[in-house]
Amino acid sequence: MNGTGEGERSPWPRRLAWFAGLWLAGVLALAAVAGLLRALFAP
Repeated sequence: MNGTGEGERSPWPRRLAWFAGLWLAGVLALAAVAGLLRALFAP
């Protein structure tokens, strides 16, 4: 009943969600930049 299990368990879902959100934001940013470049350089 040290709470070590909870202490070790609780950060993981938060970290995974943070990394997933960051990855999703990066992918969306790359897609937006690609679409912008495509629109700019399209004949």
